Amino acid sequence: MNKRQFLKASLASIGALSTSSGLAGQLQIVNSMAEVNSAQRFGDHKAMVCIFLYGGHDSFNLVVPSTGNDYQDYARTRQSLAYQQADLVGLNQTDTMDLGVHRNASALQQLFNSGRASIISNIGPMIAPATKTELLNNRQLTPPQLFSHNDQQSLWQSALMDTNNTSGWGGRMADLLMDAEQRLPLSFSLGGTNQFQSGRIAQHYSMNSEGVEQFGGLNPTYDWNNARIEHHLRMVNAADDTFSRAYANKILDVRENNANLSAALAPIDATSVDYGTNEDLAKQLQAIAKLIAAQSTLGQSRQIFFASLGGFDTHDNQAYLLPRLQQTLSLALAGFDADLQARGLSEQVVTFTQSEFGRTLTSNGDGTDHGWAGNQIIMGEPVRGGRIFGHMPAQVINSNDDLGDGRIIPTTSIDQFGAEIAQWFGLGQSEINDVFPNLHRFDPAGLNMFS
Repeated sequence: MNKRQFLKASLASIGALSTSSGLAGQLQIVNSMAEVNSAQRFGDHKAMVCIFLYGGHDSFNLVVPSTGNDYQDYARTRQSLAYQQADLVGLNQTDTMDLGVHRNASALQQLFNSGRASIISNIGPMIAPATKTELLNNRQLTPPQLFSHNDQQSLWQSALMDTNNTSGWGGRMADLLMDAEQRLPLSFSLGGTNQFQSGRIAQHYSMNSEGVEQFGGLNPTYDWNNARIEHHLRMVNAADDTFSRAYANKILDVRENNANLSAALAPIDATSVDYGTNEDLAKQLQAIAKLIAAQSTLGQSRQIFFASLGGFDTHDNQAYLLPRLQQTLSLALAGFDADLQARGLSEQVVTFTQSEFGRTLTSNGDGTDHGWAGNQIIMGEPVRGGRIFGHMPAQVINSNDDLGDGRIIPTTSIDQFGAEIAQWFGLGQSEINDVFPNLHRFDPAGLNMFS
């Protein structure tokens, strides 16, 4: 019995323990793998890169009104946290009010104005479209555990309004695209273990920005480990009962993946591109650029990457911290874009940010508290750059966009955003509906983010 047959038989046998909808989704995945060898499905290469901003990015203080009454409304609302007009650099766009970013994020301004990046405005987890009145009259229309870090990270990464769900929308895409015969996952995380890349079947390969993480005492790059490795392999290969054999096979798969990945990365040199920062996010993206450059050796027509940047839980000292975090993010994005261009890969990659929530427009005196909707960045040559996608709300307290205390109600769902990325990635409509089962609740016109 090969791996595909085993998966299909196993999932069918546990039907009595699964919900009918969950089992249907699992069987659709296995049938898809059985019918289409995903390694041969596409004649091109594409990669998507998710950058998760942990802590809740105050992203309405990333892209801000820059002139006239809109700026005055913003300044009155934000008080001591408002950026001074003299510190703003403008975004060249005609989609909405005049907007700018802090001069620390001038690298993002240059990406936007050169058509390399865009902003998705007022996006967040949604049960269904709802007005302020509807939400205040029926709290069941709000996502579960709305202002909780862990729960909202789960909702953003899963695109399912169920905090008990364990799969992510990147992982469910990988379920449908993976080659069941290939040991090496098509998802790689440089930003730690995450739900976004966890599928019902597919898992992700975690590594650090320095490269492949070897078994500590069994690192084959050191000669003095040879005898230890040989002894360990004899023990592993001697396993004969079912559970020991399964564990042994997993160890052998990891060793093989480590070896193959190390060999594929060895000839890939760093470019001369200066990221302008030595922060960890830049290092993660540099490593991702090398992994994308190695895809022809790895034989992967589709790749999914995850990176992360923390520190956005700015209840305190926000006026100092946030511009510096936005500078770190902007420089890393610009460096990554330049790196991909230098490698001739920029037409194949789309990069976007996520964060568990935006923050309140109101100040607590030194920072902001947990909110709901926020702004996100999308970057890449396939993207229609220099645009504001979605509704940019005025930064005014007690408006129809404000659920209360400056917590802005989203008007674009994660489902709409993710579905367009999945379509660009090559998924068919039935597959997109499997990844985003609540997509039908939202406007089918979408955001039109891609050329």
